[in-house]
Amino acid sequence: MTKIIAIANQKGGVAKTTTTITLAHAFALKNKPALVIDFDPQGQSAIALGLNPEPGVFNTLVAPSPASQQWVRDCGREHLSILPGDRSTATAQIVLNAENRPLEAISLAFKPLLQKYDLVFLDTAPSVGGIQERAIWMADYVIIPVATEYLSVDSLGKTLETLSLLVQRGWKGKLLGILPTFYDQVTKESRNAMAYLQKEFAKQLLAPIHRATILRECAADGQTIWEKAPNSQPGRDYEALVKTISKTQ
Repeated sequence: MTKIIAIANQKGGVAKTTTTITLAHAFALKNKPALVIDFDPQGQSAIALGLNPEPGVFNTLVAPSPASQQWVRDCGREHLSILPGDRSTATAQIVLNAENRPLEAISLAFKPLLQKYDLVFLDTAPSVGGIQERAIWMADYVIIPVATEYLSVDSLGKTLETLSLLVQRGWKGKLLGILPTFYDQVTKESRNAMAYLQKEFAKQLLAPIHRATILRECAADGQTIWEKAPNSQPGRDYEALVKTISKTQ
């Protein structure tokens, strides 16, 4: 059965895209077919994998047809595929809202494409407005990356509120956990943010992803951490997260 995991936060710059492609490639390397769907209008999941953004999400949502599979792209990595998005995704959101499409709209449009994959990872836009909520509605689990800095931690409550509202409307998914990112135990701000998260969200908190220059280099080179430095600190951090996801039912 396909497991769908949304990576979501209403603030940008918290490593949503890095987390999405890193997890997807990790499972692909374990011979588990994985698909990334890029719901962010910036199209950065494709870029981070060395591909070009394309209007795949727009065409699947606005003009759905059996041919939607044609928008799935091979990433040049065994068992890993992507359904890319680009700036037209923002237009798709306008269309969904103008036509008053239900929360199930994205689920209905995309689920026929997902049966061949063991895991599907959704890279969501850093804002509410229609796309993010409908993408989360399709997900079985949500991971909320939170940079260990004041402004990012402050935005966490808004994302949790969105999940709560979706639960009230019948969402059957679960919060898999809150993922601290860019953790740097040397800086006071990062330590304070981590301490706050540990105090307020102890039961939901995942092990942190440490700040590392290598992750920025991966994005610039269109590679994942598994191709560039799998034994680095962030490689070990993400491997721990992969093990946590593997235990979910």
